[in-house]
Amino acid sequence: MIGIIVIPFLSLFRELAPRLAGLHLTGHHPPRRGDGFMNAAEEGGVREISPAGLTKFKKLPLIVDVREQDEFFSGHIKGAKNISRGTLEQSVSEIAPDRSSLILVYCAAGNRAALAADSLQKMGYWNVFSLKGGLSAWLEAGGLVETRRAVAQSRAKRIGEMA
Repeated sequence: MIGIIVIPFLSLFRELAPRLAGLHLTGHHPPRRGDGFMNAAEEGGVREISPAGLTKFKKLPLIVDVREQDEFFSGHIKGAKNISRGTLEQSVSEIAPDRSSLILVYCAAGNRAALAADSLQKMGYWNVFSLKGGLSAWLEAGGLVETRRAVAQSRAKRIGEMA
């Protein structure tokens, strides 16, 4: 009687385990997008959110642009902090000392942001999202960007109001 119950579970386990692990029965990894470049979001560990999905947040997340500084100044989401992907691990604790902080990371197309989100999760930040499609998707969805000139004008206006 026990053998009858165990065998179906073993068969089911043999069938499902490789799928759950992301492997085929032959042991080969599933094909990846990007010429062998491992996309962290496709690995399943990174939570991606669409630009439209951001409206579901009750509290605005800390927005981190992981592009290089020149890319950031050419246009970024208003209120975003710029920490390049290469320095993220060393600098993130300065802007997000609380590891439960709600953090949204983005880049131009989503690849660097997915890797950044994965790194943050490995560092213990557990409330991290990557903007699906990056700044390109943000713009396609009608999102606005702020440029270096707009930031300078805004600062000048505030200084003028204080005087």
